[in-house]
Amino acid sequence: MGLADKLKEVSVIDKNTFCAYKAMYDSLSDADKKALDDAWARKVPSMTILEILRSENIKSSNESIKRHRSGACKCPKPTK
Repeated sequence: MGLADKLKEVSVIDKNTFCAYKAMYDSLSDADKKALDDAWARKVPSMTILEILRSENIKSSNESIKRHRSGACKCPKPTK
């Protein structure tokens, strides 16, 4: 595959609404999403969750988790 073909296949990320945590979460299976939601509900520390994600080769960072959980990420927010 040549350069022109590769460039045609590149998808563009909307940096106004991109949230790395949400992108990671959306890639999980339904069972894994439920397990992650349950872990948050049990107040499992974010660093413990991050270590488990990484042990499963799931990319995430403490900063993206913190931003998302505090509402400071770029996820679309519900309008009132």
